[in-house]
Amino acid sequence: MAFTTLIVSNLSMILSNRSWSRTIPEMLRSPNPALWWVIGGGIVFLGLVLYIPVLRHLFRFSFLHFEDLLVSLVSGVFSILWFEVLKIWRQQKIRV
Repeated sequence: MAFTTLIVSNLSMILSNRSWSRTIPEMLRSPNPALWWVIGGGIVFLGLVLYIPVLRHLFRFSFLHFEDLLVSLVSGVFSILWFEVLKIWRQQKIRV
């Protein structure tokens, strides 16, 4: 679970750090093919390592159930939300 949370956190950080002033939803509107290759590749390789038995045993991971994945996803995304809130707060402070 720790590895999955780390990967989700890193992918969230990539999305968040694309801009220090715009939020993730604002940045997703601007095209960036490389971003989608990195995120897609990260998700695909994470899935392969977690659910292909040979790779799972190579990395000594255990099988993650749906609840485990959900905890990892929520933890990974929540770990970067504070920065998104900070960006929104700074934008509102600048406007005032």
